[in-house]
Amino acid sequence: MKKRTAWITAMVLALALSLTGCAGGNLNGAETIATLDGSTNITLGEFNLMLRYQQAQMESYYGALMGGNMYQQDITGDGTLYGDTAKETLMEEFKKMYIMEAEASNYGVALTDAEKEAVAAAAGKFLEANTDGAKKAATADQKTVERLLTLLTINEKMYDALTQDVDTEVSDAEAAQKRIDYVYVSTLGTEQDEAGNTIELTDAEKAQKKADLQAVLDEAKKSGDLDAAVQAKEMTASSTAYGADSTYPSEEVRKAADALKEGEFADIVETENGYYLIRLASMLDRDATDSRKTSIVQERRDELFAEKYRKLQEAHTFEKKDDVMAKLTFERTFTLKAAETTEP
Repeated sequence: MKKRTAWITAMVLALALSLTGCAGGNLNGAETIATLDGSTNITLGEFNLMLRYQQAQMESYYGALMGGNMYQQDITGDGTLYGDTAKETLMEEFKKMYIMEAEASNYGVALTDAEKEAVAAAAGKFLEANTDGAKKAATADQKTVERLLTLLTINEKMYDALTQDVDTEVSDAEAAQKRIDYVYVSTLGTEQDEAGNTIELTDAEKAQKKADLQAVLDEAKKSGDLDAAVQAKEMTASSTAYGADSTYPSEEVRKAADALKEGEFADIVETENGYYLIRLASMLDRDATDSRKTSIVQERRDELFAEKYRKLQEAHTFEKKDDVMAKLTFERTFTLKAAETTEP
């Protein structure tokens, strides 16, 4: 229970609102933006609140890179504003959350008293952290924030319920991760001409880089100390793990490493952009393999949930109101700041 209430509390983030244009019209948070099964209403207020929360996240993380309000930009180049895409994507999420709530009793899922208390407290803390202007723009009041947190919590609990019978057994063979030590030398130029174009290395310069790396390899084989050989040439050694389904490092590197026994070095591997010195450090890296096992189980959970959710959808109807969605615009920019929380 402590874990669940801590998760609810951790969801509380403050939205600091800054205006980038006109304020826009006032929204009626009680207006219906979509319906489930023709009778359960999804309100504009709760949808708008979640939309602004997501907008704040995206603007905070990527707004500076995008050079302004990214939600009013055609990011994909197909004429569709990112804000419109975000609304459609979020509507699918609300559809899922409402179906999960509708099905919850069939799986014995409900909020405990402790979870309800955590939701109410989290909602209050959220409202305390925001200005009146921010709360109005995000249609945030105690009822709406509690409603959204309740939906998110039920959705999480339903995920657990629908995936509780997932196969959690993963063998070492299925998850096996090898670990290699490697030294990479780039053959891409670093200098630029007057026009700002990168000056490509000559064949002679590339050959010298390969020769330098070969010298490191020869010394490492002789001494058995790769780190010392690398440091003597003022290069840097790195390490990475990979498995049968990995796409990194490159195929050339993985192929060369797969031909090695533990502790062996490969011949210098040439790729499109550089040269690699490779040593197979471990045939089965325990930590990396166990981490991959965890990932495989999570992938199975996600697949099982998606499969069961597809079946549950068939029992429900969902209708969104495009004219109401159109009222949600992006003249304002929301940014995110973490609210102070305490571990329960």
